[in-house]
Amino acid sequence: MVARHRDRASTFRTWYVLVILVGLAGWQASSLLAMESVFNGSFEQDSDGDGVPDGWRTAGRGTIVQRLERVPLSEGGYVARLTCTKFEGGFPDSHAMLCQLNVVSVKRGQWYRLRLRARAEELVAGSVSVALVNYRNWTPTGLQEIFSPTSEWESFEFYFRATTDLPAEESRFQIYFQSTGTLWLDDVELTPVPDFRPRRLPQLAASVDQNFLPNSSFELGGFGWGSLGQGRTSWAANLFRLEGELDESQAYHGRRSWKLTVSRENRLLTYFDYFDPSVTELRRILVAHEGWVPLEPGKTYEFSAAVKANRSAVPVILQIKQDERTRTWNLQAGSEWQRLSVRFTAEGAFAYGAIGLDASNSDEDTTLWIDAVQFRCLSSQESSLPYAPARLVESCMVTDQPGNIFTAPDRGLTLRLRAYNADSKTQQLRGKLLIDDYRDRTVHTETVAVEIPPDTRVEKVFDGLLVGKKGFYRITWQPEGAPSQVLRAALIEPYREQDSVFGMNHAFPVDFLIPLAHQAGLRWWRDWSCQWRLVQPDSAAPFDFSIPDQQIHRVLALNGEVLMLLPFPATPWAAAADLERIAQEAQSNSYLKERLVVAQKPKDISAFGAYVRAAVTHYRDRVRCIEILNEPLFTSYALPNSYGWHVSDYIDLLRSAYQAIKEVHPNCLVVGGIAAPPESRWVRDFIEAGGLAWCDVMNLHLYPHRGSPDAYEEAFLRCRDMMRQAGFASKPIWVTEIGCYADDDPPSLPFRVGDEAMNRSLRPSEWRASIDLVKFAAVMGSAGVTKIFYHAGTCGPLNENTAGNIFFEYGGCARKMYAAQASLAQFLGPDLVFQGKESWHPSLQVYRFRSRGREVVILWAKKPLKWHVPARYEVFDLMGNHLALSELTLDDEPVYLVREGL
Repeated sequence: MVARHRDRASTFRTWYVLVILVGLAGWQASSLLAMESVFNGSFEQDSDGDGVPDGWRTAGRGTIVQRLERVPLSEGGYVARLTCTKFEGGFPDSHAMLCQLNVVSVKRGQWYRLRLRARAEELVAGSVSVALVNYRNWTPTGLQEIFSPTSEWESFEFYFRATTDLPAEESRFQIYFQSTGTLWLDDVELTPVPDFRPRRLPQLAASVDQNFLPNSSFELGGFGWGSLGQGRTSWAANLFRLEGELDESQAYHGRRSWKLTVSRENRLLTYFDYFDPSVTELRRILVAHEGWVPLEPGKTYEFSAAVKANRSAVPVILQIKQDERTRTWNLQAGSEWQRLSVRFTAEGAFAYGAIGLDASNSDEDTTLWIDAVQFRCLSSQESSLPYAPARLVESCMVTDQPGNIFTAPDRGLTLRLRAYNADSKTQQLRGKLLIDDYRDRTVHTETVAVEIPPDTRVEKVFDGLLVGKKGFYRITWQPEGAPSQVLRAALIEPYREQDSVFGMNHAFPVDFLIPLAHQAGLRWWRDWSCQWRLVQPDSAAPFDFSIPDQQIHRVLALNGEVLMLLPFPATPWAAAADLERIAQEAQSNSYLKERLVVAQKPKDISAFGAYVRAAVTHYRDRVRCIEILNEPLFTSYALPNSYGWHVSDYIDLLRSAYQAIKEVHPNCLVVGGIAAPPESRWVRDFIEAGGLAWCDVMNLHLYPHRGSPDAYEEAFLRCRDMMRQAGFASKPIWVTEIGCYADDDPPSLPFRVGDEAMNRSLRPSEWRASIDLVKFAAVMGSAGVTKIFYHAGTCGPLNENTAGNIFFEYGGCARKMYAAQASLAQFLGPDLVFQGKESWHPSLQVYRFRSRGREVVILWAKKPLKWHVPARYEVFDLMGNHLALSELTLDDEPVYLVREGL
């Protein structure tokens, strides 16, 4: 540390001489840009001796009290310290910030690396944001990251790709947080990385035979494969599992092939309920291998497969995706086996291949058999490549349960080891089976040996594993001499009640995920499809609910409960819209233009009331909860404040909706409010303006920082106090969107979960996210929250799925949060009532609830603590396992205490 600071002192002298030579009275950032992308990132320089590091300043709302200083370290050198002692939230400039203006420039398409060191104390927000923006028009440039410093110095590193050219004279590089607290910074460096490419995961390793693809002739079933659907109309409605079936009657190689069938009788449909709700029948279906092939740029690769169809001239699609580029070949298959192959030159760093059928122009049932798929790198001498499997002996571990989710803890897990020997001689398969729990502790290990005759598949069953246990489990199969396979599994007690505290914002686009979600207590679905513009596109047209019917009836048919959101206040013919301003703001973005029009207040509120009345009349026998507008005022979705709309305008619409709903369906719950975080000034203004008189439930939204959920307790309780002061002490709160994301197996590095708000809520691990889900339920429940909707029910594509749907990996496989959520729903039933917060110990957080005629306590320790369990309580861990202990070592992970008979 000392030597490093001596080097920085030398750098300071160099800069000081430079300043003198150019005759500057003070620092001029533009003159130094060519030499350093972030100036004085070491914070060593303070040429005017004012205690503020040269080149840095604060920014933020005038009512926020903050101070930026250059402070010495005991071991030598200086760092920056930003302290905020008074904070006011709810405004665009609500932040404590240090920044540089007119310094950093970036070029569109170039990758950059940002490095810094940081620590913090009493930082209520728990996290710090760093961004680079064009401050002339406040547009982002690609850098928008979040980190969570602790009380100890840590290094943080981020990679980003510039999305636009940013000249230095228009730039603001900013590091900021949104609370009181103190942040220390050092060694801030931003540098271009010319050859950087994101890493795709997982990566497939070629065997000696050079076929990258395991189980390439499907002898092990569908292991290692998934599906893609072409022709979908929504970005969120990807196929999320392997479609088709194993066929043991047809084979090009070995004894099995994969059979894809597209028929009119069994249609493959995907759904999504957002702006342009979609119901898409997919008739172009592909199978693709899981994982990415690492490429050597400039080399030639071949992707090939054997195919056979149920008739002649069936269109076949071969597809290669290299990083962000997709190339497609349209070929044909006949009624006899033939090999199809395509070749390409590697341009990216990673690729995967897919093959399937195109039945989009045919009314006939179409079947395609696929076998012997190969992905190989070619040498310059090779002109043809006979098929060869990746290995002569291949094996995998599988289950018979959808998503590997088991729902009978008393029977435990059942695993099946499948192995196939393509050799002409008998082979011995040896390996090790390992099972780790949600804290990555090994709970089962077993050595396995299997003899496999030639050209034979064998199966070994492992039954009754972990009987009586619940939770998430990571199953690892380690065959000798071959890559390991990891399987995610969950062992839960299924949720059996119709009502629940929990739900999702947007229903999953594929049907099979909805029953899996119901098993974890996710019973409610917030639907966006009943939009005025869709049900009455013209003032003279009668109301037509055929579009939302498709979305809402599907969820109801799958036994879900629907919260019907009426997201937008207008339809184009009724909107009081400044079309010229909207066109200027939207530019070429037609979606944004349409959305901004319907976001405006209607010219005639009675017409809005008629729309609401028609909607509740149509759905009165099926929907019992309706939410009025999504995130009004503080976003551009509904009545954006930037267009001159105010809280009074929202209350006008809410009153009209409330009266219309109660006229038709007096027992229907009206959910209203600003749907912002509890500390938002818009929420405060709504309550103070009397908005609570026109709703049965108030809504909030929360995309929490990466710090502890404990930090939000005060904001929720203040919000509840405001409701009490307004005369609505008992009115429930529903959090109709909350994000809490993590992925221990990310599809790429660097990893982002979604937009800025979602990325803010990304946790460092699934274990951490599981802990925070339970903590948030306790914190919010203590403030009268009785429904929680997670964002969002979306499905990403194979090999690119993000953590945005929170609970599921591709195929419906559980994340750790799924098992934690299943346990949480078992303890907190639909009749949840908060009983109080206990002060059993200064280091404990203790939240007491009543549910299903019993007392349920959620508690955790701020610091590790040995603690005696009170009499008459049973203890359960995060996953719902009973702990027969009278003394616990409590830590940051919540446990449940249950006392029966209340």
